[in-house]
Amino acid sequence: MSEYIEVGADQAPLSFRMRTAADGRTQPIVMLHGLGGDEHAMWVFETALPTGSLLVAPRAPYPQPGGGYGWLPQIGAWPPMLEEYVETVAIFEALLGHLQAKHGLDRKRLLLLGFSQGSAMAFAATMLGLSVAPAAVIVGAAHLPQGDLSLLRGLPIFWAHGLRDEVIPIEVARADVGRLRKAGAEVHFCEAYASHKLGIECLRDLQEWFREQSWEREGRT
Repeated sequence: MSEYIEVGADQAPLSFRMRTAADGRTQPIVMLHGLGGDEHAMWVFETALPTGSLLVAPRAPYPQPGGGYGWLPQIGAWPPMLEEYVETVAIFEALLGHLQAKHGLDRKRLLLLGFSQGSAMAFAATMLGLSVAPAAVIVGAAHLPQGDLSLLRGLPIFWAHGLRDEVIPIEVARADVGRLRKAGAEVHFCEAYASHKLGIECLRDLQEWFREQSWEREGRT
């Protein structure tokens, strides 16, 4: 049976909230919140994710002037460059090591789920070469950092975006998806009549996408 655990930054590289695994056969998922969020923000997606899976939601390291936290110390030029994420990815790598050692996180089966700035963080972590690559990346209302995409070749990606997104226009998302596909990523792209959030149609599509995957047999290294 799952239980919920909260760990502070005095005990781990980042504060996080975790749901323990009730079913070891499901994929572990680390959920990365958007700008101004925290370790509680991503749990709205819990019901769309596989039942019984280990879920971890870390708090980004940089407090924001308007409240909440972000994955970059400051917002620079748009779109962000991959190099801007180097320091944060190092902290995230340390967190994954902590989760592996203390909570049995299976790094080889890990999925990253990011929303808005958290999606860029998920991409950046993979692009910069985590010690064990994620099995897949799931993003919503997303944008892609500028940088080398070679490590995304063959990566399964689910991308959901709103047609009325006022923060990251749908045209930007479509262009980024084109870049990913050109680089050889396996992108499933869902558009919904929604603003800067995941529309209900894409949440249902995500559940179907999960049912179609075969990470248990294939895996990534």
